[in-house]
Amino acid sequence: MAGVLLGGCSTLDVPRADNYPATGQKKARAVHHWEVLAEDVAARVAHKIADWPAGEYPIQLVADDPSSFNQGFVKLLRVHLLDHGVTLSAVATQVQLRVETQVVQHEAQDFVNSPLALPVTTLGAGVGVIYDWQTHYASRTLLPGAATGIGVGLGLVADLARYHTQGAAAGGPTRTEVLVTTTLQNGDRYLAGSADLYYIERADAALYLPPPPPPPPAPAAKVWKVVTP
Repeated sequence: MAGVLLGGCSTLDVPRADNYPATGQKKARAVHHWEVLAEDVAARVAHKIADWPAGEYPIQLVADDPSSFNQGFVKLLRVHLLDHGVTLSAVATQVQLRVETQVVQHEAQDFVNSPLALPVTTLGAGVGVIYDWQTHYASRTLLPGAATGIGVGLGLVADLARYHTQGAAAGGPTRTEVLVTTTLQNGDRYLAGSADLYYIERADAALYLPPPPPPPPAPAAKVWKVVTP
C-alpha cells in the first residue's frame, strides 16, 4: 500500500507556468518622455476636478523623494497643470497631489543574454541573423516579411540590425522598470490616482532613486601635547 501511495504521489501534476498575453509597455529614454507623462497626468487631474469651484481648493504638489526624476517631473507637471487651469499652491494646503516613484529591477536572466538564446551571426555592418528559428520555434509566426528557407523574417533582421548598431537604446524590454504613481489626497482621503509603468535602462535607474546619503564626517584629528616631567 505504501508503495502505491508513493507511486501515486510521484505522478501528481502541478499547474504549468503560462505567459500572460502579449502586451505593450512604453520605455522612458528622454526627459521628453517625462513631459509626455506629465501632460497626461495633468489632463487626468484637470478632468477629475472639473466640477470643483474655480480656485476654491488649490493643490500643493508633493514628491516623496528628491530623485532627479521626481524633481523634473514635478516641474513639468506644475507647468501642465497651470496650462489646464488648475489652481496650485506653493505652501501646504488641504489638497495635495503626491508623486511617488518605485524602481523594480528583475534579476532573472533576459533573453538576449540567456544561454538558451539562439545564436546570432553578424553578416555585415549592423546586420545580424538568427539561425535555426524554425528548428527552435517552429510553431511561432515570423515577423512581417518572413522569408522561406532559413525562416528569418525581414522584420527580425531589422530589429537585430538596430540592436547591433544602437544597442539597448533601440528599444525593447529591459530588466528594469519604474512605477510612477500620482495620488490626489485630502487629509487621509484619496480623491483620485494614476499609475504608469515604464521600462528604463538599468544604467538610468539612478535617475529614479533618491541620492545616496552623504558620507559621515571624518573623525577629528587628535592633538598630542607633550608634558615635561
